[in-house]
This record gives sequence, C-alpha cells and structure tokens, in this order.
Amino acid sequence: MYWNGIRSFMAVAEHGSFTAAADATGLSKASLSQQVSELESQLGVQLLHRTTRQLRLTELGQGYLEQCQQGIAQLENARRWVTQSTDAMQGTIRMNAVGGLIGEELIAPLLIRFQQQHPDIHIKLDFSSQRVDLLSSDYDVVMRMGELPDSTLIARRLHAITTRYVASPAFINDNPEIQHPRDLTHLPLIYGSVSEWQFSKGEEQVSVHAQQGFQIANGRVMYQAALAGQGVARLADVYVQGAINSGELLEVLPDWQLSTLLSLVCPPGRYQLKRVRALMDFLIGEFPALYQQMMQQPL
Repeated sequence: MYWNGIRSFMAVAEHGSFTAAADATGLSKASLSQQVSELESQLGVQLLHRTTRQLRLTELGQGYLEQCQQGIAQLENARRWVTQSTDAMQGTIRMNAVGGLIGEELIAPLLIRFQQQHPDIHIKLDFSSQRVDLLSSDYDVVMRMGELPDSTLIARRLHAITTRYVASPAFINDNPEIQHPRDLTHLPLIYGSVSEWQFSKGEEQVSVHAQQGFQIANGRVMYQAALAGQGVARLADVYVQGAINSGELLEVLPDWQLSTLLSLVCPPGRYQLKRVRALMDFLIGEFPALYQQMMQQPL
C-alpha cells in the first residue's frame, strides 16, 4: 500500500535531491514531493529534513532507508530464485493417473525413462480413479479420461482410446447373433464399475443395463473372463486388439465403438515450471507409439 511512496522516498534519498530524483525516475518534482509527504503521513514520522538549500535524512529516515534497501534486495533474491526454479530441470513432479494396464504398463515405464534422463527430477506417481481437484491438490499433472469441462486448467491431448465389445468364439457360437446393443440385454456381460452401458451411433442412443454376468473393476480380469467365454466384455482397445488379431476374441457391434480422450491436465501456475512442461512434452511424444505397440501384443 506504500509502494509508490517508498519508491519515491528511496529515489530522493539515494540521489540527494528531488531534482536529481526527478531526472532519474521521469517523475515530476511535485509528484515525488507529494508521494514522500503521503508516505510520511502514513508512517506518522518525518523521513526528510527539507530546506531551500539542502535535503537530508532524519535519523528515522536513515534507518527506514536501510530497511527498505534490505527489503528490495530480498525481493530481488526472490525474483532470481523463482526464475531459476521455473527454468530448472530439477525438483519434484507429482502425478496422478489411472491404474491398470494404462497406468502400470504405459505411464509408469515412460516416467521411469524420463527420470533416468533427468536424475535431478523426482517423480511421485499415484494411481487412482478418483477425480482430483487440481486447484486444491498438490498434484502437478493429472491424466484424465473423457471430455473436460471448460476451466482455467491447462489441458493437452495425450491419446484417444477406442472402446471395443468382445467375446470368445465359443461364446459367439453358443449364443444368438449380436447385431444391435439391445441384443445384449439378456446376455451375460463382463463389466467393471459401470453397469449401464451407453451406446451411440448417429442420432440413435441406446442404454443397456448389465443384469447378469461377471463384474470386476479390473481390466486384466475382465479380459481373462472374456477369453474364458463368460460373456461380452467392454474394454479399451489396448486390452483386446492383440487377441482380436490372433482370433482369441471376436469383436461385436463394431459400428458402436466409443472413442474416449486421454488428456494431461495441469494448473497454470505449475505449467510455468520447465520440468512439468518437459514431462508433459515427453509423455505426449512417447505415449502414442508405446500404446500402438502394446495393442499388437496379446496380454
């Protein structure tokens, strides 16, 4: 609240006169005099002795000047520190991501490679499906699935996942042909935490509720259940594409595939850190190729 007055007072004290201070700052002598007078009024002390011939600091003015100079030096140190911290490739990065195959076999190995390249950066990775409030948490980066609401957060596209509906050849042969999502209504389904499947094709919207089958919130187990002929599974392509290629699983309802966006999200303040931007750049550059490689291999 005193900043203009402090700046004017320091200029006058350091240059020895209002005239010299005016030349140095570009402010008028009248403006400098008014701001110094307002500062003295706010502080309730006299900082300068003014006469027509000379200007000198009072005892309190001298002490105040020294304290202000120390404060300015501390602010400059703080500026240098935050600039160095922003530009440094060192420090901690806290990341939250989904677990399962995507987190354990894709995100984690990439983070290990990144840390090997930057040994002064320390990664703290947390697997959780719980939606994190980035603005109130201490996470620097969060991986999120699905469309993101408009916000002040920095969001960058990582990849797009395609949801596939699959079953074993034996299951397909032993059950009625599946031509429409409604044909799933009375069939056993293999599902996780979402028991109501939403289908969309053009303007047609269909909802199917799992009434029987096998429920487990673990993609690997759902995959194994599908191979065992326990029902129709709804899984990301990275889980099932290899088995589809080998014929171990057959895809049903290919026209009803669902594409889900994977994004890296970061608070604007954390995005200013070079190490955080570097990690996001690295993941965005490396993740798609590793994802494609993983899709070609049966689990």
